[in-house]
Amino acid sequence: MKTPERQGKEAPELPAFTMIGCLMGFFMTVLVLIGPALLWISTHFEPGDDDRLVVVAMGVVFTIGGAGVVASHLWQKARARETHRALDRTGVRAKAEVVSSTRIWVGEVSTPADDVDLVVTGPGMTPFSARVLSEDVGRYETGTVVPVDVDPRTLLFRLAD
Repeated sequence: MKTPERQGKEAPELPAFTMIGCLMGFFMTVLVLIGPALLWISTHFEPGDDDRLVVVAMGVVFTIGGAGVVASHLWQKARARETHRALDRTGVRAKAEVVSSTRIWVGEVSTPADDVDLVVTGPGMTPFSARVLSEDVGRYETGTVVPVDVDPRTLLFRLAD
């Protein structure tokens, strides 16, 4: 049986910080390690007077920068947890119909994933289209109806198990 083509209002895209998060993790590690290392070097070795001031200044800047990056990362994690808690509190159970599912290859080692287009419908909300990248290859075939939790105000959703 062929599923009729349905389109809803496009869901607002929330920023995905995956690449920024990876870079932030790398820089967080570098900054957290380099700043104190420079401060340690400036106290244990005897560079020239001008050089010592530069090493101390760089150590302070890198240490403060590293602390800022760590704080930013922790703040983003806390926001993500709060978003999930808010979805637990205000979310409603809805149904998402799989309109299309395409196998794609992601990552450096070419891991298979499914790029899934959904139409989400539920009580108290206008149907909307959404896209999910799923590592559960073959789970979301075209025409399948899956449960989702949706916040009707923001249209933020997650697949429910």
